[in-house]
Amino acid sequence: MKKTLMIIVALLIFVLPLSAYSVNALSSNDVRHIKLEQSSKLIRKNRKIWQRSTAKAEVIHSDEFTNKSMVASTSLEQLQNHSQTVIQGTVINLQKMHSPEGMSYTKATVYVDRVISGDDSLRGKSIYLALDGGLVSYDCWYAKNIGKSKDPNHEMLIKNDEFPLPVIGSKIITGLVPNHLDEPSAYNAALKESGFTINNSYAVDSPRYDFWVKDSKSAKYQLNNPKMRKITNNQRARQLQRLTVLINQKYNKK
Repeated sequence: MKKTLMIIVALLIFVLPLSAYSVNALSSNDVRHIKLEQSSKLIRKNRKIWQRSTAKAEVIHSDEFTNKSMVASTSLEQLQNHSQTVIQGTVINLQKMHSPEGMSYTKATVYVDRVISGDDSLRGKSIYLALDGGLVSYDCWYAKNIGKSKDPNHEMLIKNDEFPLPVIGSKIITGLVPNHLDEPSAYNAALKESGFTINNSYAVDSPRYDFWVKDSKSAKYQLNNPKMRKITNNQRARQLQRLTVLINQKYNKK
C-alpha cells in the first residue's frame, strides 16, 4: 500500500507542474488572441465614428505644403539621422482637434509596433501625432479673410493634396521628432488644447516626403504623397521611390 501511495505521489509531483505549465501557456495565447481581437474591434469602431463625422463635411482641397520648406531623407541612413526616432506603427484612431486659424490638423493615435531606430521605449506604446488636413469649422479656415464668416458649426474637411490622411487601421513608417510645447505659438496652443504633451506626442519629421503607408488593401508600403509616387523626371522623387523599395524589402511582413 505504501509503495502504491509513493508511486501516486511521485506521478502527481511530475504531472502537476506540466499541467500548470500547459494552463499558463494556453492562458498566454488566449490573452494575445483577446488583445488582437479587441484591437480589431476598436479599429472598426473608430473607423465608423470617423466616417460618420466626416461624411457630411464640405470637402476643400488644399496645397498646404506649397509654402513649407521640408528636407527629404532619401536613404535609410538619412532618415535615421534626421529623425530622433523612426517607427513602424498602426493608426488606431483619427479625431478632430483644435487647429490654428487658417490651418487644419487631425489627432492621430498611433500604436508603435516597432522602433526601427531611436527611442526603443516607444515600442508597444500609443502616441499622438498631429497630421495635416482634417475637420475644421468654416470660420477657423477662413478666419484671415475679412467678411468670410459664415457659421462656426459649418464643418469642412480639408484634404491636403500631398498628404491624404491614412485610413484607420493602416500601417505607417515615418520619422519622429519631439514636440517643443514650451515654445509659445498658436500651433502649440492648439496641441495642448487637444491633449498633446511632451510625454505622449511627437511630430512627423517630414510628412511631405518621408511618410509611408500600407492599408488593408495594399500588399506593400507606398509613399503617402501621391505626387511623389507619380513623378519620374525628378531626382529626389526617384530616390524616394528607391527608398520605398528598400523599406518594403526590410520592413514589410509577407
